[in-house]
Amino acid sequence: MRFVFVSTMYGYSWGGSEELWSRAAWRLREASHKVAASGEFSPQLSTQVTRLAEGGIRLWVRRTVLPRFPTRVWRRVARRQPREQEWLRQQNPDLVIISQGANCDGLPWMKLCLKAGLRFVAIVQCNAEWWWPTDDSGAELAEAYRAAQKVFCICRHNLELLERQVGKALPNGVIVWNPYNVSPNQPPAWPKSDIWKLACVARLEPAHKGQDLLLSVLARPQWRNRAMELNLYGAGPSEHSLRQLVQRLPLNNAHFRGHIADVKAIWEHNHILVLPSRLEGIPLSLVEAMFCARPAVVTDVGGNAELCVDGETGFVAAAPAVSLLEQTLERAWNHRQEWQRMGTAARTRAERLIPNDPIGDFCNEILKCASPDIA
Repeated sequence: MRFVFVSTMYGYSWGGSEELWSRAAWRLREASHKVAASGEFSPQLSTQVTRLAEGGIRLWVRRTVLPRFPTRVWRRVARRQPREQEWLRQQNPDLVIISQGANCDGLPWMKLCLKAGLRFVAIVQCNAEWWWPTDDSGAELAEAYRAAQKVFCICRHNLELLERQVGKALPNGVIVWNPYNVSPNQPPAWPKSDIWKLACVARLEPAHKGQDLLLSVLARPQWRNRAMELNLYGAGPSEHSLRQLVQRLPLNNAHFRGHIADVKAIWEHNHILVLPSRLEGIPLSLVEAMFCARPAVVTDVGGNAELCVDGETGFVAAAPAVSLLEQTLERAWNHRQEWQRMGTAARTRAERLIPNDPIGDFCNEILKCASPDIA
């Protein structure tokens, strides 16, 4: 069969949203299907992109850097439609898989598929209340999503939010899991330290991940004298501004550790995940921390509260706000002697809820969508 994967991510060379579609593309290619893929991948190509091409996946890198406002995106893509239409026609796909970082950035591609009579599915990796469509674009989104073979969302919350945003039920909505980067086998040992170590594992982009909220809380007087440290893992477009914020507060116990590929190495040295996100799907860092038997402090956005159970496997702040995060962190600190037990409960929950092979499950769904005859 022939499959086309389209990534609508822009402004980044790679991101967590790209793992699901790219690994599925690999899996289908290994099963002797014909696979093509396209994405912006700016400002430069990542090693993950070049490996796709080297592995026999026909790759078209779109060079246009799209603006961030959906209406402008649609106008820009509308002017480029003949090129995309021609590329899709050349691939002659049985199914087009449109991977979106948000809730509407794949609309131009969905409209192209509708016009060409191509079967397609859409992935919604993230959603937020403030990504709300206008009446006109909402009607277009509703038509496109309802025409998709499937609408894959990363969590139940974001699927229900999407239905509110487009004003229509999406009976073709399906929950899927992203692949994770840690073995579910034996977790790392609980760290032995007189200092309680908090890890924020996230892209350094406060608009999404909310590190500024966390730093503001830890700058409060009661936190300055506690036996704790914050380790920030990751890279991103706001690293310099976050470093400046740490210096200005100042926080002597906040450390930037960079990107660490070995997830278990992170949790060999840290006791609890703190993820003060402003928007999410289900963050891989939460899944991986749970498999590593670590509790978490999260905000109630995306699917965080679908995984993290307040008072059982971690602590959930009602919203991404300094006052609410402060209350939740204080509650977590007062129960720090229970963190190890809560981490064990988190691992048990992860083992029960999260599939062993998310990519295999996703590929099975894709194959069904490409051919209704597949049982």
